[in-house]
Amino acid sequence: MRCWSLVLAITLSLALGIPGCKTGGEYVQGDRGASDTDQGETNGRMFDFVSNKPEGDDWQVRIRGSSMWASFSHEDETDDLGTKNLTTKESRKVWKLIDALEIPERKKGKKDEDEGYVQLRLREPGGEEGHDIFTIFISRATEDEDVIALAEFLRDLIRKYHKEKPNF
Repeated sequence: MRCWSLVLAITLSLALGIPGCKTGGEYVQGDRGASDTDQGETNGRMFDFVSNKPEGDDWQVRIRGSSMWASFSHEDETDDLGTKNLTTKESRKVWKLIDALEIPERKKGKKDEDEGYVQLRLREPGGEEGHDIFTIFISRATEDEDVIALAEFLRDLIRKYHKEKPNF
């Protein structure tokens, strides 16, 4: 009898539940068209450090928020070292060193093809297009203490996270 009660309960559940279900779903149409969709773009601060040596080697380091991406190129070969998350302390320090350069107030500078040069690019939120971009060039032969301090710290971070010894 107990078995019969169980079978009856299951049969009734299925009989009553199935008509209420149907395949597929109904989606509520929103007011936004495809072109209005948020693509997830961010407009935070970003900094690029690109060291160009006369023999064609270059290092690229990008700092965005608390992440660091690095890459090394020699002639036609590129080694993408990937992105690493910096600690809060490292992130604060690198941005403090970047801010000490006062990139927006500096002269643009020139590319030193003989000694090599470093290109520094800072993107700041604001401006007509949602951000302002400032780019300067500094000779690798510079004695600017702020530039040297930043380069040394970036070297330390690359050694720590990527196990490489950059020669900016």
